[in-house]
Amino acid sequence: MKERSVDEFLEEHNMTYLFLLLANLEAERLVNLPFTVRKEFKKNIPGLALDHIAKNEIPDYVAQDEVFEEDHTD
Repeated sequence: MKERSVDEFLEEHNMTYLFLLLANLEAERLVNLPFTVRKEFKKNIPGLALDHIAKNEIPDYVAQDEVFEEDHTD
């Protein structure tokens, strides 16, 4: 649930700070993924993290990797 006070604070202050904070957390998450998942990335991790936050889409690479492995073990 969104709080109006949080929205007002971000509007009055610096929305860029929040964006970069979220991107930093996403980059940390991506770095901690298994190597088998990271080797499939088409972009570098900072660029990928910024894209995820900008699009508001955080993919679950581990689940995608498990599905890929299940499909290719037959």
